[in-house]
Amino acid sequence: MAEAEIIVMGCNTLADIHPFLYGQFIEMAGTCINGGLYDPTHPQARSDGLRADVVEGLRELRPTHIRYPGGCGATYFDWQELVGPRDERPRAKLFRTQNTAQSTAFGIPEAHALCRELGAELYLTVNAHTQSPEDAAHLVEYLNSTRPTRWADLRRTHGREEPYGVKLFGLGNEIYGNWQAGQKSATEYARWCREAILQMKRVDPTIQVVVCGLGRPNPEWDRTVLFETVGLADMISVHNYFGRPIFRDSMSAFRVCEAMFNGLNALIDEAADTALGVHPLTHRELGSPPAVPFRPLIAFDEWNVWYRSKHDPEHDLEEYFNFGDALTVASLLHVVLRNARTVGLSNISLALNTLALMMADKRGLFKQTTWYAHKAIRDAHAAGRVVETPVAAPVFCAKHERFFCGIVNPEKARDEKLPSLLHFNDVSALDVLASIDDHRKRMTLSVIQKLEDRPLTAALTFRGVTPRTDRVMVTRLVGASVTAGNTMDQPEAVHLTTETVRLGETVTFPPASLTVFEFDL
Repeated sequence: MAEAEIIVMGCNTLADIHPFLYGQFIEMAGTCINGGLYDPTHPQARSDGLRADVVEGLRELRPTHIRYPGGCGATYFDWQELVGPRDERPRAKLFRTQNTAQSTAFGIPEAHALCRELGAELYLTVNAHTQSPEDAAHLVEYLNSTRPTRWADLRRTHGREEPYGVKLFGLGNEIYGNWQAGQKSATEYARWCREAILQMKRVDPTIQVVVCGLGRPNPEWDRTVLFETVGLADMISVHNYFGRPIFRDSMSAFRVCEAMFNGLNALIDEAADTALGVHPLTHRELGSPPAVPFRPLIAFDEWNVWYRSKHDPEHDLEEYFNFGDALTVASLLHVVLRNARTVGLSNISLALNTLALMMADKRGLFKQTTWYAHKAIRDAHAAGRVVETPVAAPVFCAKHERFFCGIVNPEKARDEKLPSLLHFNDVSALDVLASIDDHRKRMTLSVIQKLEDRPLTAALTFRGVTPRTDRVMVTRLVGASVTAGNTMDQPEAVHLTTETVRLGETVTFPPASLTVFEFDL
């Protein structure tokens, strides 16, 4: 007998699956790029200095775009130091927070070439911290202009006549934080952004620009930035990290993510109201209502599981993920996809070694549990539209931090009385997402079963959509327990399996599991 029910509402579209929801992130931090992705001394190094095994691991994830050079790494580099011949660039820059040096050898041309090779767009983080709005406009001119001007000519002297055509730019990274060089107040930053966007889009009106948001800890920051840049900025970013030592608590991370999106959307709507002249600050601050030709979207451009590792000069933020963490990543991707009407961009953090999907050193490379979860969801919901999937299932209690505060203390995290915790008493045992690709006549259903101690049987009902056959392809994330993880010695302790099975009226999901069904329609 079924304990749960899943209903796929084929005619009820929640959102279209658009580009930029499956981004990767490579940062000048730790050994993500230098000594990782870029390591000319490694046996796997190609002629361009990139490790072939790392590039192949990225290729398999089919990133829609790649964020570079940070993150916090973006605050240290003037963009002029990351272009031109390598022997004319500074040898390295000192990252003062960790007192470590990062080479400039993998610069903007190299990042762009990697993106082109992978079929991805380059999402370039501008140094809004210690450079000027004019510098940001000069960067766009260098990259994209066809005019006979100083910065476009500089590109030509560097051996490239054709513009790079970079279309995604983020203005700074977490510039509100004292861990960043060039920290700014919301007012200072908003005015910097307004001038920068005006100048950047005068050079190339086709670019998209993302401004830094803060989200739940300080809505007033977002309100200030949005009010000043509405009608100019295409998106506002928000960052968060999730996960807890107790499995059931990590299974509530999606609720924190949903609340974060809901709160930011309310502020975006408030800013968009300035066009009507109804916001109380409109006339006082702006003189007259601004032109608002579009509603800004959310850029969820830095997120992952993080609750164990700390900053370390030798092994910076080298988080080793387990099976439970992989389910957390899958559930967060579900939230992104459900909210794709208002989430315009998403980047998991990071690709290699630092809070990473893959780990590599001189011995070789292994893919973390989260790599497999990300691949499963990416392959399942690559295109089409997300449809409504009502679920009736048992519920359980869990707790989670309201917002990642940058302090990692796994023992303290077991304290259930912390005021920073949100408590939930209605977390569903099933987290389900369905998408339909009408062009390919394909429907996929990804199901996360969150009960650790027992299987769960669910009835599956289709409305407004009919599978062509009862034989379906099933992909499962496989591991011995929620604490199982991959290592260099056991690189596939957690992995994906695929088979074709006959589907009945009910489906039994194993304890703590990720299952993906692919139906022909």
